[in-house]
Amino acid sequence: MTLEGGCMEYYIQDIPYTDFLSIFVVSAMVILFGMAFAGFFTLVKLKLLRPAFMIAAYGSWLVLVGLMYWLGHLLKVEPYTQKVLIGAMVGYLIFPHVVYFLLERVHNRYENEANS
Repeated sequence: MTLEGGCMEYYIQDIPYTDFLSIFVVSAMVILFGMAFAGFFTLVKLKLLRPAFMIAAYGSWLVLVGLMYWLGHLLKVEPYTQKVLIGAMVGYLIFPHVVYFLLERVHNRYENEANS
């Protein structure tokens, strides 16, 4: 990345065409394991699955982190971008907890008001 004349120029490294299938498969697995994490987490919180299935949710998230790292390696991203990808995975872990906490608080507040 260089700064010339006030504009940023990014130089993308060439990705070998032999890596296309790997990139495609890893990208598809990122989607699948992201859905698995969100699905297991939601179903356990809704009490449609036993709490033991939360292990599957967090296991899916760990696999997702590894896949994102691998995808960044295959795409030959810069170290800063790799750190942003991993930071996004930390956010993907924390965000469902925050949403569930807020929804539970709102539900409890209005349920208590309706009962009073």
